[in-house]
Amino acid sequence: MKKWIVSLIYIVLLAAVSYFHSRLEALIIKASAREFVIYSIYGLFAAFAVVILIKFLLARKNLELAMGLLAMGMIFFFLFSTPLFLFKLTLLEFFILGVVVAVETRKSQSLFSFVLLIGTACLIEVITNYAGGTRFYYLDVWINSLTALSGYIAGCLII
Repeated sequence: MKKWIVSLIYIVLLAAVSYFHSRLEALIIKASAREFVIYSIYGLFAAFAVVILIKFLLARKNLELAMGLLAMGMIFFFLFSTPLFLFKLTLLEFFILGVVVAVETRKSQSLFSFVLLIGTACLIEVITNYAGGTRFYYLDVWINSLTALSGYIAGCLII
């Protein structure tokens, strides 16, 4: 349980923040920081992509390079496919979760990390729908799971 403590704290923080996503978006827009946050999100993902590209082009490991490019390609597709601010913020949150889990489990891989990532995607969707009064949307769970797994891949490849 010691090796999952940071991930579990982050999941609790993520659950608390997801309950207030609409209020958080209103606060960011009111502070005129929407573009700053969006460009910061783009920059973070671009930095991961550049590190993966440079690290594995120099090492000439084709499989790892292909996995990293696939993970970052999915992220960039989701990132640029919609103009919704909360969608981009959620992508960042789950990508960071994947990286945190990868960092915590870099020495001892286990299947629990995948269960944790996918279970968190389901949990956050339930909390978001409970707070918003909408119904459970499986596509959001799918996209959040893919983003978390992409973060896991990126974290494993960089570390």
